[in-house]
Amino acid sequence: MAEVFQSSPQAPGLPETLAIVMKWRDVPTPMPEEEFHTALAELTSSIELLEGKEDTMSQSVLAMALMVLGNIHRDHGFLEESLPLYEKALENPGALDDGTPRGKNELANVVMNRGIALLSINDPERLPVALEAFDRAIELRTDLPLEEEPLFRWGLSAAWMNRGDVLHRLGERSAEAVAAYDTALSHLEKLPHQENPAYRQRLALAWANRGLVVTEPDEARRCFDECITLMAEPQDPQQLLTLCNATLNRGRHSLQVLGDTNATAADARKVLEYLTPHERNHPAPAELALQARHLLAHALCTWLDSSRQGPGIAEDWIGDATDTVEEALEVERFWEQHGLQALRPLASDLFELGLHVYRVCQPHFLADFMIESLDPEMSPGAPFDDPRFQAAAARALRQALNEAAERAASTTLEPERQQKQLAIIQTLQSADQRLAELQQALGTV
Repeated sequence: MAEVFQSSPQAPGLPETLAIVMKWRDVPTPMPEEEFHTALAELTSSIELLEGKEDTMSQSVLAMALMVLGNIHRDHGFLEESLPLYEKALENPGALDDGTPRGKNELANVVMNRGIALLSINDPERLPVALEAFDRAIELRTDLPLEEEPLFRWGLSAAWMNRGDVLHRLGERSAEAVAAYDTALSHLEKLPHQENPAYRQRLALAWANRGLVVTEPDEARRCFDECITLMAEPQDPQQLLTLCNATLNRGRHSLQVLGDTNATAADARKVLEYLTPHERNHPAPAELALQARHLLAHALCTWLDSSRQGPGIAEDWIGDATDTVEEALEVERFWEQHGLQALRPLASDLFELGLHVYRVCQPHFLADFMIESLDPEMSPGAPFDDPRFQAAAARALRQALNEAAERAASTTLEPERQQKQLAIIQTLQSADQRLAELQQALGTV
C-alpha cells in the first residue's frame, strides 16, 4: 500500500499576495487591535515572500506592500517605525513608476506618505526633509493628466496642503504657506465636491488650515466660516472632526483676537454638543472635546479679571468653570484606564486652571477637588504619577495654606470667619498628608 503524505500548505502566488496588499490598502484606520495585528502579520509575510524576486511585477507589489505597511504603522502612531518601510519602498523608484501616469502617481504616494510621517513626528529638524518630500510629490504630479483622472488632482491638492502645513510649522513663511493653500484650493474647487463627500471634506479642511496661516483677522475668520459652512451637515466621523476643529479655531480667534468671550463660549459649547456622545468611543473626539472644555474654561475665567466681562452670567461662571474642568478630567481618567496617556498635557493644564479657580474663589472646596483629581483609589485612572499634576498640586497647596493662614491670623477677621479659615487649613493639611502617602506608595519621596 502506498504511503500517504500530508500535503504542505502552498505559499500564496503573486495574485493572492496582491489581493492581500489591496485588502489592507484602503481599510479605514485606526483599526481594532486584533485587526491591526492581522494586517501587520499578513503584510509582513507578503513582503518576506516577495523579497529577492527580481521580476517587475513582484518588485511592484513589494513596493506597494511596504507603503501600505508603512501607512498602517503611521496611522496608528508608530511614526518612527513607518519611516524605514517607506525608505525601503523608495530604494527602487522604477518598481512604482513604470512610465505611466498611474505609476508616477504611485511613486508620488510613497514620497508624500513618507513626508506626512516626518511632519507628524513634529521634530523641527525633520521639517525641511518633509518639505522636500512634498515638493517632490508636487513635481511628480504636476504634469499628470489632471482633467482625465480626478484622483491625480486629488493627490496633487493633498501635496500642496501638506506643503502649506510644513511651511506654517517652519515659521516666518506664512506668505508661502498661504500660497500653497490657495493652490490646493484652486485644484479642489475643480473637483465635484458637491457630489463627493471626500472631496468636500478636503476642501473644507483646506479652508480651515488656510485660516491658521493668514495674518489678517477678518480673512482668518472667513476661512473658518467657509469650512464650517461646507461641513454644516457632517456625513461621517472625519467630516465631524473637521467641523469641530474649525469651530474650535474660530472660537480661539474670537477669544484671542476679538476678545469676544460670548462667541468663544458658544463655539466651545457647540463642539461639546457634537462630540460628548462620542468622546468615550474614540480618542480623536475625546481630544477635541477636551480642547473645547479648555477653551470654554478659559473664556469663563475671564471673569477673574474684574475689568473684563466673561460669557454668561457672572454669578454662574465659577460653577460653570469648575464643572467644565471636572468633566474634562473625568474623560481623561476614562482613557487612562484604557491605556491612553496622550490627553495628559491638556488635562494637566485644565487641572491647573481648576486649582486656580478653587483657590481664589472657593478655597473650601480646593482639597476635595485636588484629591478627587489625583487619588487613584477615589478616582480610578487618576494620573497621580505624572510630575506635572504633582507639581501643580504642590504649588496650589502651598499657596492656599499660606493665604488661609494669613486670613486666620488677621485681627480684623470675625471669629466665625476665622474658624472657617482654620477649617480650610485642616482640609488642606489632610490633602497634603494623602498626597504624601501616595508619593510614598509610588516611591517618589
